Amino acid sequence: MRHNGLFLSWILVLLLGAVSCARPDSVEQYVFDDGNGQFDFQVDMSDSLCVYDLSFYTRLESRLSPPGFPVRVYLTSPSGVTYSESLFYDASASLVVPYRTDLQPVEYGIWSLSVRARAEGLKGMGLICTMKR
Repeated sequence: MRHNGLFLSWILVLLLGAVSCARPDSVEQYVFDDGNGQFDFQVDMSDSLCVYDLSFYTRLESRLSPPGFPVRVYLTSPSGVTYSESLFYDASASLVVPYRTDLQPVEYGIWSLSVRARAEGLKGMGLICTMKR
């Protein structure tokens, strides 16, 4: 009997360890501006049972900062296919600006996302990737 209790204790420890190592539902990255206006991120969209929300945030430090600015977004798939689009980043609306919601990637894996933007007082860009099951 004593051995069964020890065995069950080890099973419980292993299960708790597996749960604690689970991937987080949200990953946040921030890149400071190094003067070139390009901000590069890696986005893990490898779980085919999930959809993803992508949101941007930024920090503007200037009395002359605009309420918004143009942004060019480049998404590169794991196989190397690049998609791009131009957006207007509305910096006056909220600290976090949704980019894509309920996104189902055409390929699962690690994507590269590059943002190109210039604005007075732009100190960096952040990306939040939220995985929804």
